[in-house]
Amino acid sequence: MSLLRINNITKTFGSELILDHVSLDINQHEKIALIGKNGTGKTTLFKIILKEIDSDYGEIFLHGKTRIGYLSQDIIEDETNTLYEEVIKVFSDTIRKENELKTQTKILENDHSDKQLKKYARLEDEFNQLGGYDYHIKIDTLLSNFGFSKLDYNREINSFSGGEKTRIAFAKLLMIEPEILLLDEPTNHMDIEIIEWLEDYLKNYKNAVLIITHDKYFINKVVNKIYEIEQNKLEVYYGNYDYYEEEKTNRYELQLKKYQKQQKEIEHLQSFVDRFRYKAKKARSAQDRIKKIDRIDKLEEPKIYNPHVNLNFSTKRPTNIHILELKDLTIGYETSLIKKINFKMRGFEKTGIIGANGTGKTTLIKTILGEIEPISGEVIFNKKLKIGYFDQNLDFFNKENNLLETVHNRFPSKTLTEVRSDLARVMFTGDDAYKEIKVLSGGELVKLQILLLMLEKPELLILDEPTNHLDIDTKNIIEDVFEEFSGPIIFISHDRYFINKVATKIISITDKFQVFDGNYSEFVKHQEKTKPKKATNSLKKKTNKNINQKSLKELETKIIDLEAKLDVKKQELFLEEVYNDYKEYHRRNEEIKKIETDIEVIYNELSDLLKK
Repeated sequence: MSLLRINNITKTFGSELILDHVSLDINQHEKIALIGKNGTGKTTLFKIILKEIDSDYGEIFLHGKTRIGYLSQDIIEDETNTLYEEVIKVFSDTIRKENELKTQTKILENDHSDKQLKKYARLEDEFNQLGGYDYHIKIDTLLSNFGFSKLDYNREINSFSGGEKTRIAFAKLLMIEPEILLLDEPTNHMDIEIIEWLEDYLKNYKNAVLIITHDKYFINKVVNKIYEIEQNKLEVYYGNYDYYEEEKTNRYELQLKKYQKQQKEIEHLQSFVDRFRYKAKKARSAQDRIKKIDRIDKLEEPKIYNPHVNLNFSTKRPTNIHILELKDLTIGYETSLIKKINFKMRGFEKTGIIGANGTGKTTLIKTILGEIEPISGEVIFNKKLKIGYFDQNLDFFNKENNLLETVHNRFPSKTLTEVRSDLARVMFTGDDAYKEIKVLSGGELVKLQILLLMLEKPELLILDEPTNHLDIDTKNIIEDVFEEFSGPIIFISHDRYFINKVATKIISITDKFQVFDGNYSEFVKHQEKTKPKKATNSLKKKTNKNINQKSLKELETKIIDLEAKLDVKKQELFLEEVYNDYKEYHRRNEEIKKIETDIEVIYNELSDLLKK
């Protein structure tokens, strides 16, 4: 069933056409990616759907009472609320029904009439339909997976950082469960661990999702339908990103063959016309062919619109020697973030650093750069290297300067013609050269910084989130540029496609500092192989010899048995002979509470055992 249908939407800004007769369908349960280069109209289409702006032409049909949920800070109603006070608002109807149920329970203590029993059964059914038995679990699960602990529940929203507020808004939006979720770059600035959990959650989300994203890994994992905006039009692909890439090439080749075939037919007809149109005997035949040419529905020559980014990092011949050594290095500020790091890197290796926000990734590269003093230990460069550094904050440019001034000030020996030529390598052409830094988008700033890095001709690249803000096509080129760079690279990224393509070595920072030789896919496979088997409720088993494996097995078996018994008891509450008998219903509920308490006790025992 179609939840939302867009028919022939057209939108212009001034004289610039953004969307040209665009049509789109969102059906129940679909997971859709909306892709396209930056500036092609993806966010504009979202704003039209949300009725924040009007289209010039076209219609939008929304089925029934379909709710659209959009990730924005507006989801947070009051920043003076605590985290828990804010999210519990989502379940106000459930809590109201819960209170009605409690009131009805008290009434039943004195009145066991059929009327009151039936009312209780109805309220209990409505409460269950609202997810009344699960809403506390949903709150804990979502907040936990977005990186919040129980200790955060009593903190006021205004005490959290901007990124944390975004995650709170995201968690609250998922608690609301709208029929259509609109998500604009949901993985930006999120840890890989959270992204991977979110992928699984959205893939199994019971409603529809429309996502603007440049994360190819994410699209492959979650999406089953792709809309691409290109040249103001919308094209649909029924599959994930890998399917889209292959199918787009196939469609291009098919259209090219049709175009070439038609051109040959037209050329053949035109050749006859040119040859015989002025000869009396053949003039009529020539006129027939002219009419035939005019009747042909001319096909446009298909084009693949790739960005013309032309970057080529050159470096000296890579060396096999160890260029960098971290020796018993402890990093941090007032307190240490990572202790006793020991690491060596050769002159051709490309090292990707992964880990949750706040674990010390940026602190590590700034310590390597000498911007932060180590708490203890050494950073040793065994070879003097010219370092090129990409800073994800993009805030070191003079915002009042234009592009021409920015590049020329950095490289004053270059002529203005040479600077213009350099800018054209990252798609700044014509009057773009006079754009002021302050009006550039995030993606444009990234391309400018990468251009400046290339012009510096560094021997070692240190990159902090170099693919943030880039569209998929530009990412593809940047991936190729850094993959082809023959010198050493150290980089931080949450972009798994980029990590996988560029890295030859992985540093993983969790509660320990781990080094792995290989790319990201190989690292993930290694982690899966070496990951301890999970106990019930996803508690990890430890291989510590101090753990009594027999006791561990006994506790797990008890939990499994009790949880199975609990499921049966909960189902029995819906038996007519139970919910029509208040005393029996109350007795069964007490049994359920006793089993839940027993399970909690055993989990605590299991947790204590695993900590030994």
